Amino acid sequence: MSNITVKYSKAMKMSDLIDADYKLLLLLTRLKFSLGFGDKSVEAVCEQYNFDPRCFLFLANIQSNKPIMDVQEEFDKLPLEPFLYYLKCSHEYFLESRLPNIRRKLKLIFSEEESSLEKLVLDFFDNYKKEVYEHMKYEDNTVFPYVQSLMNKSNEDKYSINIFEERHNNIEEKIADLKRILLKYVSGVKDQALMTNILLELYMSEEELEAHTFIEDSLVIPRVKNIEKGLL
Repeated sequence: MSNITVKYSKAMKMSDLIDADYKLLLLLTRLKFSLGFGDKSVEAVCEQYNFDPRCFLFLANIQSNKPIMDVQEEFDKLPLEPFLYYLKCSHEYFLESRLPNIRRKLKLIFSEEESSLEKLVLDFFDNYKKEVYEHMKYEDNTVFPYVQSLMNKSNEDKYSINIFEERHNNIEEKIADLKRILLKYVSGVKDQALMTNILLELYMSEEELEAHTFIEDSLVIPRVKNIEKGLL
């Protein structure tokens, strides 16, 4: 059960951290941390996967304890590179696991009488998936290499983070549209439990993408602007 009074530390057991907020299982999945960590501490597990434990704790706390954090102050103390890795891993997770899983389930919930609605929903989802793919691949192939070159002081192109900021849109909004369509128009009579499972997955995806967008727009972009100005 989520407990907003627990602020996580490097010394606590990873299992206790997950027990404090089970949704952090998704953070482990995105970072490709395997379960079965026994009584290892958060720091030990992070070191096993070569991920900065301070950045891991920031990501965990921003999910569970954002109201009691000074987000900007804590982010300013941390290196940027682990967050680029986290964002890339999140893209891979959404494109290769989360969205295909939702698509597979959507195929199973429509009755024969709902064939027209099935086509409408699957077309909507496929268009959304294509939009997300293009959005994330642009970041993977253009934005992140640019930021990495800035950090390495090897940048020679004329790209600017302002270009990314201007074209960056919120990809979670269409998930809200899909939720509304399913809630209002799909009966779920074929498999009510699966229908509920899909909706829960859509709600979780929406929350995950909102957090993802916050990290990109409110933390990473301002940091990169300061690097461009030579302030860091």
